[in-house]
Amino acid sequence: MDRSLDILAVHGFAVREGRGKWACCYEIRLAIVGGPLLYRGELHGRSFATEEAAIIAAVEIGEREADRHIDAARAMIVALARVTDGAHHEMT
Repeated sequence: MDRSLDILAVHGFAVREGRGKWACCYEIRLAIVGGPLLYRGELHGRSFATEEAAIIAAVEIGEREADRHIDAARAMIVALARVTDGAHHEMT
């Protein structure tokens, strides 16, 4: 996982949906003890030979989703900084 994701923890798990079919599920939490759930996702009907393979896929999917959340947060912080900086310059 990217170093910027160190503040998030991704937990992947799989739920059997039928013969060779799995729901790849993941949770994204703050990486602190008892960290709150930030996001939960699942993809249904995925074909994998084993539960372990489905779990690996779930973690990879969750990490990509966590990365998207980090990117969105970064963009929001930059936009807020620009707005705040612009408002400060107007006041002076």
